[in-house]
Amino acid sequence: TPIQMALRWFVRCNPQSMGGLSPEAVDSIPGKAGDRKTPLGELTWIFAAVTDSIAWNVLPRPLFQRLFRQDLLVAGMFRNFLLADRILRSLNCSPQSYPPLPPGVCDHPLWEAWDLACETCL
Repeated sequence: TPIQMALRWFVRCNPQSMGGLSPEAVDSIPGKAGDRKTPLGELTWIFAAVTDSIAWNVLPRPLFQRLFRQDLLVAGMFRNFLLADRILRSLNCSPQSYPPLPPGVCDHPLWEAWDLACETCL
């Protein structure tokens, strides 16, 4: 899932703060993505909140409404694309989307909130 991939990437990018934790350890996080009362469910909720907030900050309002509020499937796809953009750009790849994302989405300061949530969970 995108959450597990994000956690694996976080572990690989932060070896000092993770204290030698294996990237495969993310598979043992308890819970279900749809149950907010579990650690995995809470991470899923935080991910949606962070990515929605980033999109709200960088996209024109009509485009944000169209991509993140009109269709739940499209919203989920664009949330996951924001994450993919961040991970792929760290690997010197340039993902493309239509409509194109504004520059700096992968470096948005709100990603630090997601990183804190990942570190706290792991």
